Amino acid sequence: MAAASTMVGPSSETPSEEQLITQEPKEANSTTAQKQSKQRKRRCRGPRRCHANCRGDSFATYFSRVLKPVHQGLSLSQEAVSVMDSMVPNILDRIGTKAGRLARYTKRMTITSRDIQMAVRLLLPGKMGKFAESQGTNAALRTSLCAIWQQRK
Repeated sequence: MAAASTMVGPSSETPSEEQLITQEPKEANSTTAQKQSKQRKRRCRGPRRCHANCRGDSFATYFSRVLKPVHQGLSLSQEAVSVMDSMVPNILDRIGTKAGRLARYTKRMTITSRDIQMAVRLLLPGKMGKFAESQGTNAALRTSLCAIWQQRK
């Protein structure tokens, strides 16, 4: 038994040439894999997100800002935010398409504020369309007045 343990067989601690040849590519592959993982880590660090991976524009940040002045104690669930986030681009797309169609009917190449007002009135039913139109008009007036005040200064 003692003789068997002292005998050095083919699987000894010194590797053969065949084992060295097969180990070199594995080591090279592992170092390139480590470099690639380091590069991936460099791209996205910490809580910051990669902008290339983000899915389009999101209006989720604005919902709470708009809701706060109207109803201070209320908040939106994730599901409600998701529904609103899918609804807003849909309506904006519909308004833009309708306003473009109205501009084309009048043989113009530019969409004017009047086209957008008419598109909102046509798309949104009843009082909601009138309210949206008045809010949009007020926002446009505030923006133009702010621009005038800044030019005077």
